[in-house]
Amino acid sequence: MSEPRVLILHGFQHHRQQSHWLWWLAEELRRLHIPVQYPQLPNPDHPVLSEWIAVATDELAMLGTGDRVVVTHSLGGVLWTHLKRSGVTSNERVLMVAPPSRDRLDGAIAHFAGPLGPDYLDTTGVTLVGRERDRHRNTQLSWLDAGRANDVHVLPGEGHINADDGHGPFPRALEWVVKGSWPT
Repeated sequence: MSEPRVLILHGFQHHRQQSHWLWWLAEELRRLHIPVQYPQLPNPDHPVLSEWIAVATDELAMLGTGDRVVVTHSLGGVLWTHLKRSGVTSNERVLMVAPPSRDRLDGAIAHFAGPLGPDYLDTTGVTLVGRERDRHRNTQLSWLDAGRANDVHVLPGEGHINADDGHGPFPRALEWVVKGSWPT
């Protein structure tokens, strides 16, 4: 495995706050001299899917070839599914953390559900991570894609794996990026 190049895709209402584990991950990767892109996606409080797709597509292209790694949180995982289904992706390793249930895509983010069916997430080749209970998910983590996920890691407790529920640094995510598999 060559040195990874990493793209981080955040979720709804995320303003890249330093207390979020995504910020911590980006800083740790930089400390290890691993190239990382952590863009602020446009209008995080009122996202427009086409704008997020455009930014993510450009950022993904800037990763070049080789070991391309994508880390998503929440709505970023839904964005990843849109990128994958539109053919923008190629052979990336993907860590999808705390993706929401399709029925939680309402209000300002309802259009992200758009043409995606009931088994709306595409977790083929994805490492899926979430808490036992998450207010943004109404089903078991392993059933978000109608049970097709084969690399699922459920963390104990309740929360959305963010600063609001007290989740700080995420060493397992860093280890996954660097070593290529979820630590046991």
